[in-house]
Amino acid sequence: MKNYDIFNGDADGIIALLQLRLASPKESKLVTGVKRDINLVNKVNPKAGDKLTVLDISMEKNLEALEKALEVGAEVFYADHHRAGEIPEFENLEAHIDLDPNICTSLIIDQLLGGQFHDWAITAAYGDNLIAKADELAINAGFNEEQRDFLKELGTLINYNGYGASVDDLHFDPAKLYQALYQYTSPFDAKNDLNSPYYALKQAYEADLADALAIQLLMKVKA
Repeated sequence: MKNYDIFNGDADGIIALLQLRLASPKESKLVTGVKRDINLVNKVNPKAGDKLTVLDISMEKNLEALEKALEVGAEVFYADHHRAGEIPEFENLEAHIDLDPNICTSLIIDQLLGGQFHDWAITAAYGDNLIAKADELAINAGFNEEQRDFLKELGTLINYNGYGASVDDLHFDPAKLYQALYQYTSPFDAKNDLNSPYYALKQAYEADLADALAIQLLMKVKA
């Protein structure tokens, strides 16, 4: 039996898996990619008894590969907030699909886990650009403005990392970024560790921003 964790390489996908594995550690093959790479289920070839956890990718876009996995007898846990189409009816499929515009996959997982890693879920909501919802949750959780600003920044940085034409374009391979963040039970632990991905992403983001501003300035001068 093999375990596959299949997840979007953005903040929502990474943090959804992070919450699940912090709650239930499991050795698995990680299957992910850049943020726009969502046809991920067809990258695995599961057999009967294998277990697939699929997070933050459209079921509709992965339906053919999903049905093949279910038909051979793989067990699938699927959580997502994107367009799903018609959800297949299989006993070996556990689907948690919520299309509410104010929810993301990490918030679905947060609900399933009873808020066990709520600060991580809020971070993902910020990263998924659910700013008003994340602010509401953070305030209700008792986080002050400085803490909210950090969670927003971290979520934004993790999400920013996922943009690129290929994994080689990214500062972190999403699978490696997940593995690096997995050591932190709380996002605030990442802030307290000067060697955490937070600081590397922050530096990379600021360098990219400076380069972009320099290019804009050069174009204005040439114009």
